[in-house]
Amino acid sequence: MNLHRRLSLCFFLLLFLGDVFLCAGRARADPSSMTPDASGSPYAFPFSSDADMAGDFKALAPPLLPWGPNTSGPFFTGTAEVEPIGSWYLEPFAYDFMSPGVSYLYMPMRLAVGLGHNLEIDSFLPLEQTWVGAPQSPAGKSASVFGIGNTHFEVKWQLTSDENVYLPLAMPAIALTFDFWVPSGQYQNLNPQDYSADQLGNGTFNEGVFLLLRKHVKPFMFYLQVGDILENPSTVGVGYEFDNSIAHNLVPNFHMVDGNLLYYAGAFEHVLNTEWGAGYLLEFYGESQSGQNLFFGAANAPPFSFLWLAPEVELTWPHTKTISATWGAGVALPVYQSAYPRTFTPMGTVTLYFNGPFGYRGM
Repeated sequence: MNLHRRLSLCFFLLLFLGDVFLCAGRARADPSSMTPDASGSPYAFPFSSDADMAGDFKALAPPLLPWGPNTSGPFFTGTAEVEPIGSWYLEPFAYDFMSPGVSYLYMPMRLAVGLGHNLEIDSFLPLEQTWVGAPQSPAGKSASVFGIGNTHFEVKWQLTSDENVYLPLAMPAIALTFDFWVPSGQYQNLNPQDYSADQLGNGTFNEGVFLLLRKHVKPFMFYLQVGDILENPSTVGVGYEFDNSIAHNLVPNFHMVDGNLLYYAGAFEHVLNTEWGAGYLLEFYGESQSGQNLFFGAANAPPFSFLWLAPEVELTWPHTKTISATWGAGVALPVYQSAYPRTFTPMGTVTLYFNGPFGYRGM
């Protein structure tokens, strides 16, 4: 690992640790309205009892929404609220990025665990299935590869709660996330007969910081997420595809530098039925990769940008005090793209919520 990469990782690690220690010393609102009943919960993971979880725990108020349904939510835009301590959820996604001659099925398996003190930790283990055929491969030739992509970790710190879920100008829920990507997906020693289908990652360690907002205004919800991702340099070779999914003629042991990546997304959600968490969403999502890297200078990877629009639907079933499942489906359509292939993307997800004694998603 070169000196620049070490300095970059140390900088982001110090930033993250400083934020955590500051968070631990902040005053919290009274959590009395979310005190669990005496019976406890069978899903007190990862603690052995309610008493172990409670301690001096403080949480942002209001913990319960008078009309707030448990919904699937948007696909690309994160939510600003954290899971309470003792609550957790598992959320597998499926995105099929389809363009002429390519089907790239991206299936990140998300596990989110509430840590208390307005913190949550998330991990994303991505499974990938890539199929390549003509015109991306010679006529009559195709390839299909299944494997694991780049692993993603996220720490979320909630700063404020939605002060009034009926007033549009009241303070929204606001959070920061600190994200890290590990290049666990294959990107070197690619087989020419697979036509880049066996490339399951981009080979870079990444760090990112994001700002998230969510505002309830019955019966609507509004989401916003914006952030910057720093991609560290990597050594790649023949057959490699850059972040814009376009292959270039590279020499072996090419020292690649990606530009800074701007990520932005937002969504409008209309809840038609709060009992069933039924509704629809309209979401936008975009990325723009520049020709400059914040710490590593001029980029030699090609810049690109795109903006997609995604209509989505959602439903919750079953919905009990201890476990709840939300379902979502949609499709992302290209609105604007520069140096990026036009992609049609069907999507689906299901989220399994396990409510601990402070959980707010049960009935």
